[in-house]
Amino acid sequence: MKKLFDFFQKKVFNIEPGLERITDALCELGNPHKNFKSILIAGTNGKGSTSAYLESLFRHSGFKTGLFTSPHLIEENERWQINRQNITQEKLEKYIDKLLPVIQKYQLTYFEACTLLAFQYFWDEKVDIAVVEVGLGGRWDSTNVLYPDVSVITNVSYDHMHLLGDTLDKIAFEKTGITRPDRPAVIGRNQKQIINWLLKRNIKEFYVKDKDFQVFEKNHNLFDYHFKDLLIKDVQLSMIGKRQIENSATALTSFLVFCEKNSIKVEKETIKKALKNTFWQGRMQILSENPLIIVDGSHNEEGLQKSFEELKEIFKVKKIITVYSFLKDKDIEKMYRIIKENSDYTIATKINVSRGMTKEDFHALGEKNFVESWKEALDQVKNHLNYESLIFITGSLYLVGEVLDGWNSFSKQA
Repeated sequence: MKKLFDFFQKKVFNIEPGLERITDALCELGNPHKNFKSILIAGTNGKGSTSAYLESLFRHSGFKTGLFTSPHLIEENERWQINRQNITQEKLEKYIDKLLPVIQKYQLTYFEACTLLAFQYFWDEKVDIAVVEVGLGGRWDSTNVLYPDVSVITNVSYDHMHLLGDTLDKIAFEKTGITRPDRPAVIGRNQKQIINWLLKRNIKEFYVKDKDFQVFEKNHNLFDYHFKDLLIKDVQLSMIGKRQIENSATALTSFLVFCEKNSIKVEKETIKKALKNTFWQGRMQILSENPLIIVDGSHNEEGLQKSFEELKEIFKVKKIITVYSFLKDKDIEKMYRIIKENSDYTIATKINVSRGMTKEDFHALGEKNFVESWKEALDQVKNHLNYESLIFITGSLYLVGEVLDGWNSFSKQA
């Protein structure tokens, strides 16, 4: 089977800021990205879940949707979806054959090539709306060639600091680069760094959680929602964790703003159904009830801290056993400290990407308990389980992807 990443070999993770390459490549294709409406989503955490909620809201309301997200967890085809269905292998290969000469001519990076394919695919399929997740940052991300109908910024915290800057103000500058002065923006967390940059960028219309729209939490996945003159009571989510209340409320506000601008009537019951039916793999996902095993793609300091807080609040367990791995370019010392402080037992493992931590890297960090695969790790932790235990697999979306990919075969043998 042909995949796009096959043509990049070890250059999959190349990051070369700038919009000139993708702009020129899109121009050669006739600028497909200018032929559909779009919502662009940036932020440090919650982009994928927010994108999933938004797509569901549009699809349940009768729109034909395009969804572009990254990274993929199990198969590359996940990155490009129409009405929440992955691109077929046959279509993917067709697009690779068609676009490869353009990709090579303009020396696109892997993510730029993914973006090019997404926009051509969405135009060919005549989507009504494309929900697009920023890859990294915002200002120089290839997705920022769009002129989105609504720009969304979930939040800012510390991640990719070697590229985005070492302060929240610098990171907010990069993230707010996806906003447009004449288009509305929705902000998922009331952070002064984001607001300051919106004002400096002359963004005339923006809506901020807890200021312009409110949620009233009833438990970890049930809440009331209020925006302008709309009140929706008892919004139920299937995804667990209070972060999903924040993500879904941000998505809902973005949807409502879009509908208001386009004179589209909304239905409360449709909204509630869309949010309840939303699922996003690898985010506080329960793999097994006995023993209790949860996977979560938290891959930075804030995400990990909140994950542990939610585990303790929701599951009331006495013992947390953490299986984890990191990418080398993360703030691994802080992440390691959070895992150690919140776990009763830890075991590190390897992920099969070039940026993954090795046994030697973990030993240097202070973690002496290392095995070569997550399967070995789960076999080892069996000896530490009791009825009050929870196994938590986290630290990298790539690790979560490997677990999800191999879980069915592993669980049958276990």
